[in-house]
Amino acid sequence: MKHRLIITISDINGSVQYNVHEIIKKVIAGVILLLMIIAVATYLYISFLNNQVSKLNQQKVEFQNQIVTLKESTATYKQKNEILVQENTQLTHLIQENSDKLASVNEKLQEVEEMIGYGPDLNASFQDRVENARDKVVQALKEKVQEEQITSIQKALVLNSIPNGKPLKYGRISSGYGYRTHPITQRESFHPALDFTAKNGTPVYAPASGVVVFAKRKGAYGNFLLLDHSFGFKTAYGHLSRFAVKSGDFVSKGDLIAYVGSTGRSTGPHLHYEIRYLDKWLNPKPFTQWNLENINDISAKITQVDWDSILKQAQNIITLTTEK
Repeated sequence: MKHRLIITISDINGSVQYNVHEIIKKVIAGVILLLMIIAVATYLYISFLNNQVSKLNQQKVEFQNQIVTLKESTATYKQKNEILVQENTQLTHLIQENSDKLASVNEKLQEVEEMIGYGPDLNASFQDRVENARDKVVQALKEKVQEEQITSIQKALVLNSIPNGKPLKYGRISSGYGYRTHPITQRESFHPALDFTAKNGTPVYAPASGVVVFAKRKGAYGNFLLLDHSFGFKTAYGHLSRFAVKSGDFVSKGDLIAYVGSTGRSTGPHLHYEIRYLDKWLNPKPFTQWNLENINDISAKITQVDWDSILKQAQNIITLTTEK
């Protein structure tokens, strides 16, 4: 009995019992186990297939998105290509126009090179030729400007150092340079100055930079002032009411130096004005009319002065100053 299996089947008609051998029992158990294994394997396989399908669907969506992106990129690249084609066409026309302009510029450059005496170097590039021509023109302009600057400085130095212009802002010439009948002695005598009639106390200004070498009373001159300027020039002032400077003072052109008076041998307030060169009298009138505009005219009017040497010396001073 222990190796037998009894199967009982009951229905409305009663119960029926079947005896099953132990081997058959094992077979049935194995079949049941196999079915369970198949069921589990089938479930796992179906789950695997579902996962694969999900991945494939996801990849499909990604591929579709990539296709859309590629279509958009293709449209963008097509549009850019059309723009590049248009730009290329424009550049082609521009290159042609610039080539024509370059040929024209090259002809003008040759003319410029010939004008400045710089022969074209056929082995040099166009850019090098342009730079060489520009450098030569710039150098020539610099030399011209420097020459004009030196000339201007030279003129300014001369006008600052040599008496020019009137020593009074207001005053008329009452007696000129040369022989005259003296207003007091009534004798003919040489008058080495210009007399400027002016009110007593009228300011007197230095006609050039210099140093005061004398400032006190001197005989018929009355109150007498003597300025020593550059290049051998001196100016003298007589009949002054009083001085604004003293001996040893340095003055610049335009500085106040004294006041008009009537001291010494004088018939009324006026300024006695002398210009001396190497201790010889010169006619002051051309110097009172001398300025920057007519600076070159003085050499023809005053021939006693070695103007060439003065200009040369002025140039040497300028050169020494600019070299420092």
